[in-house]
Amino acid sequence: MAGGPDPRPVECCEVNNRVFLLGLDAWYRKAVKPHERGELLQCVRAVAAKVGAAPWQGPVEGYYAEDKHLTEYFRWVRALQQAPVARRADVANLKEFKRLWEVTSSPIYGRAVETGGLIPVGRDSLSEALDDTGPDWTLARLVDTAYRTSQETDDCSLVGLAALARDPVVLTALRESVVLYAELVFLEQPPPPRREFIWAVDEQVAQRSARFVEAFNRLFNERLPQPIAGNAEVFWNACDEAAIVGRCVRLGVTPPPARHYHWAICRAAGGALAVHEFWGDEPWTTQRYRQGLPASGSLRPPR
Repeated sequence: MAGGPDPRPVECCEVNNRVFLLGLDAWYRKAVKPHERGELLQCVRAVAAKVGAAPWQGPVEGYYAEDKHLTEYFRWVRALQQAPVARRADVANLKEFKRLWEVTSSPIYGRAVETGGLIPVGRDSLSEALDDTGPDWTLARLVDTAYRTSQETDDCSLVGLAALARDPVVLTALRESVVLYAELVFLEQPPPPRREFIWAVDEQVAQRSARFVEAFNRLFNERLPQPIAGNAEVFWNACDEAAIVGRCVRLGVTPPPARHYHWAICRAAGGALAVHEFWGDEPWTTQRYRQGLPASGSLRPPR
C-alpha cells in the first residue's frame, strides 16, 4: 500500500574504518587520475624539457600502468625526483614547476622531504616507521610503529589515515595508490664484520707449497705469495669457490671403443661443492660441462 512501511528486508551496511578508507581511496584514485593525465602531465613535460631530463626507465608501479598517459607521467615524475637539485634554479620561476612543487609537497602525501632530487617526496607514517625500525622490518612491527607515528605526528596523508586504522590490508592498498609520491626508504649498509684471518694450513702442505712457489717464481720471474701465516688474508681473498663450479677434467681413457673417465665440480643437494665422476663416450670439457649446469650448479650432464 502506498505510503506504508517498506516490506523489503533490511541489509545493514556498516561503514567501518576499512570500508570508509577503501572508499576514500577509490574516490582519490578516480579524482586524481584526470589531473595526472592532464595538467600535471603538461607540467612534468615542461620541467623535464627545461632541465634536459630523460624519462625514467624503471618498472611502472601502482595504477600508472593502466594507460600510456599515466605511464608517461610516472616516468617523468620519477626522472624529476632524481634530477640534480642544482637544476632547480633553472625552473624555479616556471609556473609548471610551481604547480608540481605544490602537489608533491602537499600534506596529502605526508611531510615533504628532499632527497637530492628536483622535487620532494612525501614521508608518511609508514615511511617514518620503515626508517625507524630498519633493518628489522616485519609486517606486525611496521603496522604498530606506523600507527603510533601517525598518532604522534598528526599525519593526515592518505597513508597516515590508513596507519591510524591499524589495518595492514588498508595500509597496503592506500600506500600503493600514492607509490609515486611516497618516499622509498633505503636501508643503510651495515658495517662489515671485523675479519680475523686464521692460518690453518697443514704444515706439510705449507712446506711443500713453498717449494712449488719458489720453483714457479724462479721459472717465470713471477711473485706468487709465500704460503705463510702472514699471507692468510691474501689467500682468503684469492679463493673463489663459485668460480670453480663446472670445472671438468678428463682423467683417463679405455682402449677402443674408447670410454673417457672424468671428474667435475658441481653442487650437492645442500649447495656444498661436490665432485661428480662419470664416464663418457666422448671427452667432456669444462665448457661443455658448464653448458649443462643451471644457475644452482647442481645438474649433472647426461651419461
